[in-house]
Amino acid sequence: MFSKQDKGLVLLIFFIGNFSSASAQQVPMQKNDEKDIPAQLTAQTKFSALPAKCITLTQGRQCFATVTFTWKTAIKGNYCLYQEGNKEALDCWFNQKQNTAIFEFESSETLHYQLVAYDYDKIISTTAIEVSWVHKASPRKRRWRLF
Repeated sequence: MFSKQDKGLVLLIFFIGNFSSASAQQVPMQKNDEKDIPAQLTAQTKFSALPAKCITLTQGRQCFATVTFTWKTAIKGNYCLYQEGNKEALDCWFNQKQNTAIFEFESSETLHYQLVAYDYDKIISTTAIEVSWVHKASPRKRRWRLF
């Protein structure tokens, strides 16, 4: 029905049309300086962990919880979630403006988390999960006696 030349012409027009529309949407590359970070990125970012507090029975014991991290920024971009002090990201999102992540929390002490703008390698917001206890750990053992 169509010759090879017709198919080639249709493909050529298709690629030229997509290439020209893609090049019109390109955004200029930004430098990786702190000056270039949009002020609204840090000012309007919301980042939270729920529950923000984990309660264990006695001091020093591990606290377990299912934690939901929620974040929202004013600008679409690439963002990663880190535990403070760790170089490995817990999760990353690309070309997003908001998202949530669910993790199993296990610790005997308060931990801090950071939302990092991957493109700028800059911390834009922090949150913490506080660990508290009902009973303070006592240094002596309690022995039960019947008589």
